[in-house]
Amino acid sequence: MSASTQQSGTEKAAGPKVLRIGIVQRGKIIEERELKKRETVSIGTHQKATFQVTSDALPKVFNLFDYDGKEYHLRFTSEMDGRVQLDGQQQVNDFRAYVGSGQSARRGDADSLRLTDDSRGKVMIGDLTVLFQFKTLSAEGAKVVLPSDIRGSLLENIDMQFALIFVITAIIQISIVGYARSLPYVEPTSIEQVGTKYQRLIMPDRVPEAPRNVEEATAEAEEGKTDEEKPDEEEKTPAKEPAKKPAKQSTVSAEEAARARKAAIASKVAGKGLLRVLGARREGGAGGGALSDVFEEGGAVGDLGSAFSGIAGVDIAEEGGAAGTRGAGAGEQVGIGTLVTEGGGSVKAAAKQETEVRGSAQAGGAPEVDGDLSQDQINGVMKRQLKALRSCYENALKRDKSLSGKIVIEFEILESGKTSNVKVRDVSLKSGEVAECIARRAKFWRFPKPDGGSVLVAYPVVFTPSS
Repeated sequence: MSASTQQSGTEKAAGPKVLRIGIVQRGKIIEERELKKRETVSIGTHQKATFQVTSDALPKVFNLFDYDGKEYHLRFTSEMDGRVQLDGQQQVNDFRAYVGSGQSARRGDADSLRLTDDSRGKVMIGDLTVLFQFKTLSAEGAKVVLPSDIRGSLLENIDMQFALIFVITAIIQISIVGYARSLPYVEPTSIEQVGTKYQRLIMPDRVPEAPRNVEEATAEAEEGKTDEEKPDEEEKTPAKEPAKKPAKQSTVSAEEAARARKAAIASKVAGKGLLRVLGARREGGAGGGALSDVFEEGGAVGDLGSAFSGIAGVDIAEEGGAAGTRGAGAGEQVGIGTLVTEGGGSVKAAAKQETEVRGSAQAGGAPEVDGDLSQDQINGVMKRQLKALRSCYENALKRDKSLSGKIVIEFEILESGKTSNVKVRDVSLKSGEVAECIARRAKFWRFPKPDGGSVLVAYPVVFTPSS
């Protein structure tokens, strides 16, 4: 068997050939590709073309090698030039020769030349040159597997520095989480133990209590005192048989019941504290209590005359001048300036004059507001309260003439407009008296009702004494 016959049998066994195409632009190979199957091959500037090449001589898409399912047809126009070798012939002809010999045919808007599996050639389109030939489709080679000594083990492929950092970080984080989970959780017992930013989420808005009648409050207080006194009475008095309840109870009007409660409270108050001591009688029943010991005849008042007998300018009031209210009578005023002892010199005391102390309270800057109220709304209310703040400062200024400094009033405005959680932060004033006075008065301030929940305010105030 000849070599050509063996080659033909090998090609048939290998199957149909596919195109191998290379594109050269300005003397440089820009792309080379071997097709995986027999199909139509297009060239152009559009991305849908099989070979997308940027060139002014190319249309968007042009089917250069048209495949009809059996054979390839090379399509060309009059603007293209090329040379093709057909059927393994040694002779190579250009497109014009094939058109003149009638071997080409019209296919669409271009001439076409039927190609065989042995054909090869080139097509020149402007600055592009397309080289083509048919080649037997090569079988996919087996995957190359490197030897084990070259591949190496898994540990050899690990970055040891990165692995060490990762392990140390993981150990530290796991230790922190484990320690945190082992600590006992302590529930907060008061609102002060919760952060300020979480208090508004936990605590509900305060609902004002309904006003109670004075009579109801008095009745509750009386019942509470009665309950406290009952155990003592039960210990002192022996157990008695329960008395039979009357069949009918007399109905008492509300007014009479109120009078009875007031009388009971008055009697209890009279029996307690200083009033009990002053109003108590002696054991013998004769005379009054401590007051009678002082004011009756022969008592302490009677001895005052002998006690002050050696001091000139001191006189004891008589009974006639004690009755009635003090009017515009012509009495003689006795002062300490006339008090002299026998044999001593005269003593004169100057009249006491109280110096008026004045101070000023002014805003120490723009307030810090966290909520829906504006700074202007806060300043509008606080300007009306500066007089009360100045009063607290002037009371303390009487004892310390050099008192001056700055404080910051921190409070919360509830949705009802009332203030809550009032705190006075002393920055430089250093006066607990002023801070306590301001904290008491701040509880009664009223602001516009905020729409978006409570508002946190920090208002600075500067106090200075007036010159």
